Amino acid sequence: MQLHDTLPFTSLVFVQFTLLAVALMYFCKWISPTKRTYKVVLTVICASYIGLLYPKPLNILSLIVFLYLSLILLKKYYKRSNVVFPMLVLASPIFWMKASNIIDFPEERTLADGIMALIQIAGLSYMVFKVMGLYIDERRSTKIPSFVDFFNFTSFFPTLLIGPIDRFKRFNADVDKGFENLTGAKFLIGWRKLLIGLLYKFIVAELIRRLVLSHLVDDGSLLFHLSYMYSYLFYLFFDFAGYSLLAMAVGNFLGIDVPYNFDRPFLALNPKEFWKKWHKSLGDWLNDYFFKPIFMYLTTNKILASIQRQNMALFSTFTLMGFWNGFELHYIVSGMLFGAYAVIHNYYVYRCKQSKRDVFFGKMGASMVKHISILLMFNSVAFAIYIFSGKLI
Repeated sequence: MQLHDTLPFTSLVFVQFTLLAVALMYFCKWISPTKRTYKVVLTVICASYIGLLYPKPLNILSLIVFLYLSLILLKKYYKRSNVVFPMLVLASPIFWMKASNIIDFPEERTLADGIMALIQIAGLSYMVFKVMGLYIDERRSTKIPSFVDFFNFTSFFPTLLIGPIDRFKRFNADVDKGFENLTGAKFLIGWRKLLIGLLYKFIVAELIRRLVLSHLVDDGSLLFHLSYMYSYLFYLFFDFAGYSLLAMAVGNFLGIDVPYNFDRPFLALNPKEFWKKWHKSLGDWLNDYFFKPIFMYLTTNKILASIQRQNMALFSTFTLMGFWNGFELHYIVSGMLFGAYAVIHNYYVYRCKQSKRDVFFGKMGASMVKHISILLMFNSVAFAIYIFSGKLI
């Protein structure tokens, strides 16, 4: 069975599994509405997905066991405040799998190949990132999550391959409520997300792919690059936002509030606002577990001036995001480019505060500033995403 045969929400077998999972959850609520029953049913559902539908179940189960044992050993024996070593330990399976060619990246890259390769590396990275967050949040606590709670958190099937990235405390709080979240109101909320997700993913994104992207001929002209750049940006947004909404919908059907991921990102005025609107769960994760620790380390050791520390932490964080997407040059350069945007905007804000005036727009009207900012941000994002697509590099 190939990965694309069971990709979330794109195959009949996945849809059938989801329907059975939701039906099982509501049936068990009817016959035994206890918190214990809910947790057991959720574990059965997640384990069944990995065992029946995941293309390499032993790989993913081995990764979960490795991460859980690593978490226990780190919490028990690693007492230093520096989290670099623990994060390297937890991230090591990603580097090993890439080095061992367990994740295959085709040399002849098509749009479908690129999406497939990204989903493979992202699925494992999401899991590792979630466990890193769990370790950092809980490292000072002597309490270790049970394997069942850990398993449910890392293997929750609607978000296993595509995210969004959740936090253990938030996720486990929903699990601890048991069947309380399985209500008619919650089901209707999920249904609305499902309809919008289907519209985004299977209508809008597919129309862009079939009517535009598949017909563009790479003749090396500026017109081709511009056409592909903007078309790919909208395709990626509707495809990924659609996936995220579908994951949120299935989460609601199962009693889990999956974090929101997209909120009109193309209306963002600056890089900071953009990452609050585009893949918000990843942006929040990078801010909490990479930017803040890097900045605090630089501050504690009095390395550089404050604005330089901020800029170094910003650029390092987005560069790491590039490596998170994959080890190919286009992913890394795209991350560095987003880092450069963040640094430029941060320095602009710093200079405005110092000068007590807008050093770029001057006395231009607020409405004009807003529209120019949106236009600049939109085109900057389009270029960085085009680099990300691998079409230019």
